[in-house]
Amino acid sequence: MNRLIYFPIPGRAEPIRIALSLSDLEWEDIQIDGNEYYKMKKSGELPWGLLPILQTSSGTLAESSAILRYVGHLAGLIPNEAYAAAKADEIIDALETFSEILSSTVRISDIEERIEARKNLFEADGIGTKSLTVWEEKVLQTESGWIANSEEMSIADLKLFTQVFGLFSGNWDGVNTDIIKDYPNLIKYHSLVANEPRILEHYSNISGEDLRWTYQPGAFNN
Repeated sequence: MNRLIYFPIPGRAEPIRIALSLSDLEWEDIQIDGNEYYKMKKSGELPWGLLPILQTSSGTLAESSAILRYVGHLAGLIPNEAYAAAKADEIIDALETFSEILSSTVRISDIEERIEARKNLFEADGIGTKSLTVWEEKVLQTESGWIANSEEMSIADLKLFTQVFGLFSGNWDGVNTDIIKDYPNLIKYHSLVANEPRILEHYSNISGEDLRWTYQPGAFNN
């Protein structure tokens, strides 16, 4: 039995959760709190001191992108052709910069100061705006619609889809959900992925109060 261990939020584990669900692997979604995390870290159970990790019969895997590649391979979500597979890897590596957009704000304890700092990230010259603009252009450049220009959905799509649209779930105070509406190509891309039959089925039972509401079709229509 494979055990994915992470916090009870989408975050870095979400594309892995999708890939596991689309695979034939038996797995458990183990969700822990901060206290359990620090206990695991202190005990040396975390290879690099971070989550997520995937416990397998062969050993423990760490680093979210490495886990995603491993599970993606078993789920048939990595292109067979070498160049196409490398393009998927390229997207995953490039998304590391996007994942750090809010990093400068997470340690701001004053809520009003934190909200203001996050709003500034999405002003015209803010890092959030610049990052979204890059991905707005990247999705437009693909011929197939999938971000790595693969023939079918790949792990790169799982990563981009969950990271970009998860940012606007309401989990991050100061990040306005309406921001994403200024990026029509990303909204079109959202529709493509959200309506992919396997993704549609995966999120079919999500309630409006779940942070994963952003992964459902038409999430940003209203």
